[in-house]
Order: sequence, then structure tokens, then C-alpha cells
Amino acid sequence: MKKWNFLSIVALMLIANLHKAEAQNSSTGPHVLVVMAHPDDESTFSASLYKITKEQHGTVDLFIITNGEAGYKYCTLAENYYHLELTDEKVGRSNLPRIRKQEIKNAGHILGINKYYFLDQKDSHYGLDEKDPLDTSWNVNLIKRRLRNVLAEGHYDFIFSMLPETATHGQHKAATLLALDVVSNLPADSRPIVLGARIRNKTDTAFRYTQYAGYQVSKSLTDTATFNVDRTASFSFKHRVNYKVVVNWEIAEHKSQGVMQMAMNDGDLEEFWYFSLNGQDGLSKTKALFNELSQNPYLSKTY
Repeated sequence: MKKWNFLSIVALMLIANLHKAEAQNSSTGPHVLVVMAHPDDESTFSASLYKITKEQHGTVDLFIITNGEAGYKYCTLAENYYHLELTDEKVGRSNLPRIRKQEIKNAGHILGINKYYFLDQKDSHYGLDEKDPLDTSWNVNLIKRRLRNVLAEGHYDFIFSMLPETATHGQHKAATLLALDVVSNLPADSRPIVLGARIRNKTDTAFRYTQYAGYQVSKSLTDTATFNVDRTASFSFKHRVNYKVVVNWEIAEHKSQGVMQMAMNDGDLEEFWYFSLNGQDGLSKTKALFNELSQNPYLSKTY
């Protein structure tokens, strides 16, 4: 009887996993992989990811290279929340990998994330030099191998990453440069389209970017953003609601990161640069995606 119960449970689990796989494969929207250095980097694209999963019925997975343990310096308010002295480096580095994995899963629940790939690489410290993680603290061969495998299994349409601009975190740049390098070595007919993103307020001067340092693979097609998603697009009763609500929801889940919390309501546009690596053929597909993302699916109600 016990043997029969065990076999029955195994069979039910296999059937459930099969149904889950079928549901994922039947997704009608785009398949997107976000390649990011830290838990909370997804906040750069959070409105876009929400619209893809919830409105376009697409699939979004996260490829997270570090656990963000170097963020212990900003945990002052989170110490009472988690009942740990997280601003002590030893305590913070020991506990933040577990805490931040749960935080990204909480945020991902809001955004509709499908899968999480954790690489568990060292988050050494903040700095602008991409060579520090690439040459010292990360196992680059492991990351590339895992990323190639994930891309082969996932059949993604797009990779979202952070724009490797000069002033951004070196690990952000390193994550994007690794993604571009891996994709550049795939057969042309099996490459996902790679986009680099940053946020900007509408009152800010348009940001210009063409290429980062000596990395030819990071060259963009145009020096200004080719595509964007407007977080301020309004809807609901009297158009009093916009997508910053969702952005704030998911930022709030990263409770260990005090500086991240200060970014609430910041950034009107999620701007995307199209890398030259993608070639001209992917432009129409990318344009179609962002045309869909510009739509308002919410019907107005009169009270």
C-alpha cells in the first residue's frame, strides 16, 4: 500500500510538471531572459516585464549572477525588519544571499517571473571597472557556459540587460558584456535580440550612448534610445493610475536595500538601445514588441 501511494505521488508530480511545461510552451507572448548582476536590477525594466507577462501573456526568466551581498552597507532599516545586524560586513555577507534571493522571488511574484537562474558569484564591492568582476571575482567560464545552456533550453526572443554606460556599476556592465559575448558566438539564426536599458525622467536631457570603452560588441545601432516603455502611461478612473504603481510594488520587496527604496517614483521612461550585433533583421520584431507594450489594455469605467 505504501509503495502504491509513493508511485501514485510520483506519477501525479510528473503529470503536474508536464502540464506546467505545456503551459509555458504555449505562451502566446514573447520569451524574455533578463541577464542581471544583482537581485533588484530587474527594477530597471519592471514596467516592461509586468506588461510582457501580465498583458502580453509572455514569459520572463531571470539570470542573476550575484546574490548582492555587497549591499550590506545599505541595510540600516532592514536590521529591525530581519532582526539581524546586516550592516556588519560579516553578518551581512553571510545572510544577504539568502535574504536577497527571497526578496527577488517576492518581487518576481509581482512581475510574473517564470524561472530564476542563480549563479551565486561573488558580489565583491561597488566600483565602475567591469574588469574587476570579469578578471577577478567571477567565474566567467562558468557564467558563459550556464548562459549558453539557458539560452539553448529557453529559445528566447529577447535578452534584456542594463545599458553598459560609463557611469553605471561595473558589475552591471560586466553582466551585459558577457551576455553580448555569448550571443555573438551563437549561430546567427538562433540569436535572441539583445537590448540594453536605462531609466530616464522626461524632463532630463536625452541620454546618448554609442559603445562602451573598447568593447565592439557593445556598439548600439543609434546613439539615442530606439524604444521605450512609458511608466507614466495613465489609466483607471480619471486616469489617476500609472505603471509606477507596479514599479513601487516590486521595489518595496527589496527591503534590505535602503538605497533601492529611495528610487521609488523615479524614472518616467524605460529606454532601450538596440545593439548593432542584432543586425537589421531584428528591428521589425523589436518594433512589434514595443508597439504592443505601448497599448493600454484597461477599459475605462464610468461611475
